[in-house]
Amino acid sequence: MKNLLRTAAIGLTLLSGAAMADSWPERGINLTVGYGAGGTTDSTARVLATLLEEELGTSVTVINKPGGGGSVAAGLGAAQKPDGYNVFTFTTGAAVLSPHRQDLPYDTLSDFTFISQYGAWNLGIVVPADAPYQTFQELVEFAKANPGEISYAIAGTGTPQHLTMERLASEEELDWKAVPFKGGAASVTALLGGHVDVMAGATEWLPQVQSGDFKLLAIITGARMAQFPDVPTLTDLGYDIEAPSILGIAGPKDLPEEAVQRLDAAIKKATESEELQAIIDKLAMQMTYRNSADFEQNVRENYEIQGEIIRAAGLGK
Repeated sequence: MKNLLRTAAIGLTLLSGAAMADSWPERGINLTVGYGAGGTTDSTARVLATLLEEELGTSVTVINKPGGGGSVAAGLGAAQKPDGYNVFTFTTGAAVLSPHRQDLPYDTLSDFTFISQYGAWNLGIVVPADAPYQTFQELVEFAKANPGEISYAIAGTGTPQHLTMERLASEEELDWKAVPFKGGAASVTALLGGHVDVMAGATEWLPQVQSGDFKLLAIITGARMAQFPDVPTLTDLGYDIEAPSILGIAGPKDLPEEAVQRLDAAIKKATESEELQAIIDKLAMQMTYRNSADFEQNVRENYEIQGEIIRAAGLGK
């Protein structure tokens, strides 16, 4: 009798899991974006949301919650009910940088379910085309000769570009000021308006560089950009500095495996689509798909590596 009851219980459990796999999602999904409207994260997430709607057969609502280089969205994501209906963009600053520099309401390594990585940024340092410094070396020399005069825009504190600029300041003994905004689009507006002298950020600056309004001085991610093969990386310039770049989707810990599998499969299909590739190309980003397990491994590895770098540079909390 006990064996019969045990067999029946196992059967009900399997049926329940199968039922969820068939029924999820039963309602709309919220996708929280950790940056303001109009930037690279927001633009790619909105295209991704449309493709997920088609694949999953339900609405996917994008909600912008900018702040803290994506850590506001991550903090909200960690606090959600783990049912698969609330996910968020998990990005480099929030995932592997800010946790080493400030106290946050989450633990990257224990409070999340990693779903998929779908992209990565090219990050660069740009200035107005008529700036008195036309190379990165000239910018450094100007900043040294004019301490406290240079201000640079960033899309939130704790971002890869923010940490890179702080590491450069430490290495070169520069006194320049970070001015955080809620997204890259706002940073571009600030530089166009002359409210800051420099912008360090993702490729929201691309149209202005192409039009000749801005000049791209250096790439701070690992490789030169195909669009600007003559622009050096920081490594090319002799610095042992390379900004990490991670753009993915995560949710609170303990998401149902069925929800993770369906979301991951839908995101993978999206990365193979012409629509997502088009916006990635338009923004001069990189399509970088990693499944749930590989995404988690990549974040964990970068978390440890960047933690060591931050502590070694004296920039830890």
